[in-house]
Amino acid sequence: MPVVSITILRRYLLVVLLQCFAILLALVQSLNGVRTDEAKYLLNIPYPHPPLLRFLMGNTEAFPFQELFWRLLFATLLVQAVWIVADLGRSLATEKRVTLCLLWLTAGSLLFQAGTVMMAPITALQGLIVVWFFLKSKKLDAGSSQLAGVALFWLASLFTAYQAVLYAPVVWGIFRRNGCSSSRASVITVVPIALLLLYVAGNPLAISSFISAGGQNAGSSYEGITGSIVVAWLTAGSGILSVLGTYGALRSGRKELFISVLLLFTFLLVSFRAYYAVLFLPLFIAGVAAHPAVLQKSHLVAAAQLCCAVLLLAQTPLSIGSSPARHVMQRINDLPGTGVVLIHGSFGHEWQYESRIPILRYRSALLSKSKAVVCLERCPEVARYGFYQIANMGEEVWIRR
Repeated sequence: MPVVSITILRRYLLVVLLQCFAILLALVQSLNGVRTDEAKYLLNIPYPHPPLLRFLMGNTEAFPFQELFWRLLFATLLVQAVWIVADLGRSLATEKRVTLCLLWLTAGSLLFQAGTVMMAPITALQGLIVVWFFLKSKKLDAGSSQLAGVALFWLASLFTAYQAVLYAPVVWGIFRRNGCSSSRASVITVVPIALLLLYVAGNPLAISSFISAGGQNAGSSYEGITGSIVVAWLTAGSGILSVLGTYGALRSGRKELFISVLLLFTFLLVSFRAYYAVLFLPLFIAGVAAHPAVLQKSHLVAAAQLCCAVLLLAQTPLSIGSSPARHVMQRINDLPGTGVVLIHGSFGHEWQYESRIPILRYRSALLSKSKAVVCLERCPEVARYGFYQIANMGEEVWIRR
């Protein structure tokens, strides 16, 4: 068989193996059902994030396997993005290039977040494409359609999730490296951000969210927040990639990369969420690719990364049972009769996603119109209205007689 054919077959086999890995990650994320933030996107509930991807997701609400579709798609995009990583290491020796790809695939943020229906992994993927343009794009004419394409991609990224703005220094660097003056590069970078701010100004929910996010860490001690950020930083790259990527970004001379890393740290100080850890990932990979000296002993790097990834997975409990919302609503959905479902206590949007019946916040005046009552807090008066309690549900669930 010709060598070319063997190479092609090997590549197809690798694609299939990577896809199996992506499917596994998506299925693991689906074990507990939909989380409240995921439900906001799947139901297209009014939400502070820009509408580009959220609108598309909300319009698939009628799909019979909507949740699984998006989990598989997001996991596939993040795992198969290793081909972009491989291209970043094209100039490296084969062993170092393979190690670079391994660093991506075994990063804790990818292992824990591929297959989640969240904007952060998609923003990280967009960040990877941005750093690819930054490190790999050749000299382009300042007025070329390719640079216009980069500008449009930057606009689309910002209107997918606000956190894309953290990669603005790298975007500016793309235009500077390709012949734009500092002022022109600044204009091209800032104008899409200005358009995003105009969108925010006309969206009271987004403004409210920004104010809330700004006080996200107000109730936490500086030591507690700093500790959480360090854990997120280490988890993002399974420790080894975190250290090598940050060091590489600093030593590479590509100041735009390191400024983006600092911006991300600053953002987490103000508004910390554990799932933002994945936003570090493209910057870490870019740091290693820009300063490949950190891969001098690539076999040791690969071994250490694998060990750290295994330790991370071993210390993370795998919860297999259905979420309370899925468990309870599957039972209620199958019951005969009509009426709404009342929920007493604080509840998330995952209850709405799992229910085929309208859900309302509990009020005693609505009991006559309800089919079932879910008591996340005690509601002893329900029994007086002709309801009986279902046993062994994990939550206090009352059904109309």
